[in-house]
Amino acid sequence: MTIEPSPWYWAPQASAQACWQAWAGETATWLRAQQADVRDALIVLPVGAVLAQARQAWATAVGGWVPRIDTIAAVSDSLAWSWAPEPMHSEAGLPPVTLDAVVDRLQAARALGAEAWGKQWAQRDRRGFEFALDQVVDAAQTWVRRMQAMAPAQRPAYLAHAREVLGVGQGMGVPQGPGGRERLLLAWALEWAGATAVAGLPGDPLFDLRPSALVVVTAGEAVSPGTEIHLSLGVMSHLADQGVPVCWRSASGEAQVSGLPRERVPLALPCGNAEDEAQQAAAQVIAAVNAGRELDADAPVALIALDRSLIRRVRAMLEGAGLSMADETGWLLSTTRAAAVLTRLLQASHPRASTDDLLDWLKSGWLDWAADGGEHARPDGVSLPQATGELESWCRRHGMLGAWGLQVAANVAANVAEEQSDGASPAHVAQVAQDAQLIPSGRQAMPAQAARLWHWALHVVEPLQVLWSGKRPSLRDWLLGLQAALTRAGALSTLMADAAGELALQSLRFEALDAVEPAGGMWAGLSSQTRLDGPAFLRWVGTVLEATTFRPPAPEQAADVVITPMARAALRPFHAIVLPGADERQLGAMGSQSGWMSASLREALDLATPATQRAAQWDAFSLLMSRPGVVCLHRHAQGSEPLEPSAWLERWAAQSGVGIGLAQDVRLPVSVQPKPVAPPLPSLREALWALPAQVTATSYEALRQCPYRFFATSVLGLREHDELEEGLDRSDFGIWLHEVLRSFHDQRQGQLAISTEAADVQAWLDAAQRVIHETGLDRDSQRPYFLPFQADLDRLARAYVKWLRGHEEGGWALQDAERVEQLDLQVSEGLSVKLYGQIDRIDARHHEGSKQHLVLDYKTGSLDGLKRKVAAPLEDTQLAFYAALSDPQWAVSAAYLHLDVQDVKQLDHPDVERSAQVLLEGLAQDWARLHAGAAMPALGEGSACTYCQARGLCRKDHWTLQEVSA
Repeated sequence: MTIEPSPWYWAPQASAQACWQAWAGETATWLRAQQADVRDALIVLPVGAVLAQARQAWATAVGGWVPRIDTIAAVSDSLAWSWAPEPMHSEAGLPPVTLDAVVDRLQAARALGAEAWGKQWAQRDRRGFEFALDQVVDAAQTWVRRMQAMAPAQRPAYLAHAREVLGVGQGMGVPQGPGGRERLLLAWALEWAGATAVAGLPGDPLFDLRPSALVVVTAGEAVSPGTEIHLSLGVMSHLADQGVPVCWRSASGEAQVSGLPRERVPLALPCGNAEDEAQQAAAQVIAAVNAGRELDADAPVALIALDRSLIRRVRAMLEGAGLSMADETGWLLSTTRAAAVLTRLLQASHPRASTDDLLDWLKSGWLDWAADGGEHARPDGVSLPQATGELESWCRRHGMLGAWGLQVAANVAANVAEEQSDGASPAHVAQVAQDAQLIPSGRQAMPAQAARLWHWALHVVEPLQVLWSGKRPSLRDWLLGLQAALTRAGALSTLMADAAGELALQSLRFEALDAVEPAGGMWAGLSSQTRLDGPAFLRWVGTVLEATTFRPPAPEQAADVVITPMARAALRPFHAIVLPGADERQLGAMGSQSGWMSASLREALDLATPATQRAAQWDAFSLLMSRPGVVCLHRHAQGSEPLEPSAWLERWAAQSGVGIGLAQDVRLPVSVQPKPVAPPLPSLREALWALPAQVTATSYEALRQCPYRFFATSVLGLREHDELEEGLDRSDFGIWLHEVLRSFHDQRQGQLAISTEAADVQAWLDAAQRVIHETGLDRDSQRPYFLPFQADLDRLARAYVKWLRGHEEGGWALQDAERVEQLDLQVSEGLSVKLYGQIDRIDARHHEGSKQHLVLDYKTGSLDGLKRKVAAPLEDTQLAFYAALSDPQWAVSAAYLHLDVQDVKQLDHPDVERSAQVLLEGLAQDWARLHAGAAMPALGEGSACTYCQARGLCRKDHWTLQEVSA
């Protein structure tokens, strides 16, 4: 039976309470006219948010017996005890569609994966297969929701019509050509949904209701199929056929509004961009809340959520202003901190997880490193952030990219014993022991509390790492492993105490882990039979969290602001309504239809289409615009794309006869006085104790180039964090090359016989391979990045040996390498400074009756830069500094040794002894000035500033010309 709606006009001059009281009186009059018993009547409302308003209005305007006023979902839930589905007969052999996306997806994956073609598809194109699963489940659930609004007797006819539209009816054959597979899968989803509907749906008892009368209230006449409103109208139509008096009350604004006071006219507020719109929206909400408090208004302010990204920004501003909010839209559970704890733990548990993954998890803030956890307990006096900081510093300093690619000493013995018990060869056992050592060791070993934290982290992720290395464990095993890891980390109890964390655990079905079939129901069987590898489980967890919406608990007291979608805002009392996002892209735009079912196919199947959804949105919008205090905000541009106001603003103005006014910017202007950044001039006049007692060539060069840089790095001791980056750069190669040369010369000096050039080249290459292994450059994580350097090792070895043999022909011989030298320099009475340096290499010879030292410094950088250094010897700090540290009983010379595959060149520093003397005199003068309180300005220029670590401290880029001149 077709039922026409009865209009329920919401006059702009009337309050929401008055409109509801008018509705109650009209409905009571209609019930009396139908001679219906009020006690047995049923009134169905569109959303639960208006239940209290409707019941209060009835009690105030009518009194006496109150009919049942509820939502269709609540009525259906109250009848669930009287319903049990019939046995389901499905060709696919599937349980019924549950409308639970997680369960239904697992059911569909199991059924399609059991087919030979489905299994091959999943193996060939895993992502494509998973996308198809999403489409199949979405289609099946859409059809089930559509058939919920039909009486059971009408469903077979609809299924026959749907099969005909899809072209898969009896005698039509298998769809061929482009899109054939998609239509076949849609047909499969239709049969799954059809078998579920024929067996019975949870809402079927609604069609057996026999109230004395049924009244359905909607916000407008447009109804989108598959919604609760559509179900309400479907039940109403069926009951009308059974002789039950029914009435459809459709709320709407008056077609023409006359005599509307200026203060009640809707307003529009144009904004420049998204940030400006967010600020103006927040200001409008705050102003409306303040105005409501002055008037003692009980109703809150509505913030309509059209653009969620914009609303998040507005919400943050309102929270900062101290307003209480009830958010009825929420946000994706995957974006909460609780969800991040789960996903970060899973990522960190991967056997090949990066150090960044491990550190991100350790810094999540939801862990409890207990002090009484046995061998992995937290040491007394050590906090988790402190130990994490030490672990991070060590990993950055040594470039450890893999979280679990190294083994600490506590596990070496166990690994060696396991290899021996398996019958491994002694050589292999020795290799295991060598590979299991931390790199580097000794003075550079991992700090004790960082190592303890690393042990604890490994203990936490152990239940998951076993599954990562297994062969497709079951979903239940994965969830049990995740539960065990969370328990070991102390995060499970924290998650359960958090609203978002509790929802995350519920979404992942943690409460069903202790149940078994049949007590565990359908989920226990599905989770035990579904097998996933590690990446698939990680994607499954992400999908579940993405599909769940988290809505924060409402405040205990009445909220100042209610964030709600437009459909839920209609028919509710609000003091004011702020609607940001009223532009052509957000408000009234025809949405695109995603998925396999096009808009035309959906229309033919009587499913929700963008047009029906748009019509329902217009009804809600027109109702809101009739309310007082409406402010619509829109931006002029989205990035570089210009935006126009929504056409619905003009459409409503034309239909209502009321022009939309222009809102004012209610933001409070704040005057900020300019505070120019002055060039820093730090001094040690009041803190002489901070003057370093030791100086190196690097620190003194910083003092000569830029005193402020010396202040930041040497006086304050600030250091830049090393980056955890994949790959190797020239500095890494230089460090490795220093160690190769030291190892090569150590072995060469121990030889008794004079070696040939070919033997020297081979010895150099052997030393290179030895150091490659010792430094871990042959590991899987580093080998690809070292290959470009390794390709030139033979040429580099030949170039170096060629230079070395020519160098030795001049009488030079290696005396020492990597030698640490110190010198106490007396600056003045009671003031001295220690010069400290580690010299790459010192060669010696006896020539013409004199003892000579040659200080060599290895370089792999720019040859031109080295030439410029030695061309201005008094500006070259490094070689002069090292010469000053040399034995004064020997004549000293110094040179840079540029190491390159093309040629190894020696660049001598002319008259380095004089340069050293000048350097010592200058250092003494500089130190005396610093001790006397001289300022340390930022004087660096050119390349000294380009790569300076302290540039963000001196703020050189923010100085004004006047300040620089001063």
